[in-house]
Amino acid sequence: TKQFISECLLCSACVQVCPNGVQTDLLVLSARKKLAEKPGLNFTEIGLTKLGFSKTEVSFKLVSLLEKAVGDKIMSDSGIFYRLPLNRILPGIKEGAFSRSKKNTSRAGTNTGLYLGCLIDFIYHDIARDAVELMHASGIKPYIPGQQGCCGLPAFSMGDTDRAVKQAGAVMSLFGDVDTVVTVCASCGSMLKNYYPLLFQDTTDSQRAMAFSKKVRDITEVVDISGIKGTAKDHTPVTYHDPCHLKRGMALSEKPRMLIKKAGYRIVEMKEPDRCCGLGGTFTIKHHNISSAVTKKKIQDISATGALTVATGCPGCMANIAGMMIEEGVNVKVVHTINLLVTALSPKNAD
Repeated sequence: TKQFISECLLCSACVQVCPNGVQTDLLVLSARKKLAEKPGLNFTEIGLTKLGFSKTEVSFKLVSLLEKAVGDKIMSDSGIFYRLPLNRILPGIKEGAFSRSKKNTSRAGTNTGLYLGCLIDFIYHDIARDAVELMHASGIKPYIPGQQGCCGLPAFSMGDTDRAVKQAGAVMSLFGDVDTVVTVCASCGSMLKNYYPLLFQDTTDSQRAMAFSKKVRDITEVVDISGIKGTAKDHTPVTYHDPCHLKRGMALSEKPRMLIKKAGYRIVEMKEPDRCCGLGGTFTIKHHNISSAVTKKKIQDISATGALTVATGCPGCMANIAGMMIEEGVNVKVVHTINLLVTALSPKNAD
């Protein structure tokens, strides 16, 4: 039973098509919570829940040292990657967190917070910079508090609800007094919007979590498209991958595509653009063979479009897809939707 429950990607595809509206993801999460309460967590689960995502900055520093010590550096259009033992490919980790910088940390004059999420805060600083630039171009001053931690999704997905509650509480406290919380990571956005109320139901923080969830918006929901002038005049063909947590978690599929087209790009659709990329957060660590098989199907679907660029709204999907691209020898650039939109800003709107 434990193995069966653990071999779920939580992509919610079955939830979307169930004629009876069964919330299968919630059933799996509930079962994992029950299983986690029993003795016998394996070493991987203990390491991920108690070490990997409790002291986020320390964990990323340790992985960075591991990359430099035993990883073979790989240069690609998607950034620097490292090939680690067991053929794991990971993006290069930055020396420090983006949210620790002195820029954009002032709360004065803004009611909009920007929650980065671990992967953007510690790896994809270019996405963070482009998100800030795009928000400024849209007339929004982002507030980026320091000491941003994990949203709690990794712990929650493995059944460690107590740790997820602590991490969620810390995030809500950071952004408690803003009117809008903008996310740039589909997984984080879905966690903040959909699962925080579930974490705190039947507690004294229930109303607080519900109110907080209503503030959450993906960055594609707040972008002012009037500043995007379609500078990609050659109508460069790109394909778009729907992150599970963005399409099914936050009901956003057409808006990102509309923005990409507005920027002057031509979207060449995959056969199954909303098929899970196989990451599933910690799933790829616990069930690497299954995860890789799913990812390879996604790579084949991307390659079949003929596009040389694939855009998506989740840094986790980006890292997973780009890593498999390298492994399979496929030369397709993987970018965040925000990266494409910033390149299309008119000069007067560019920051």
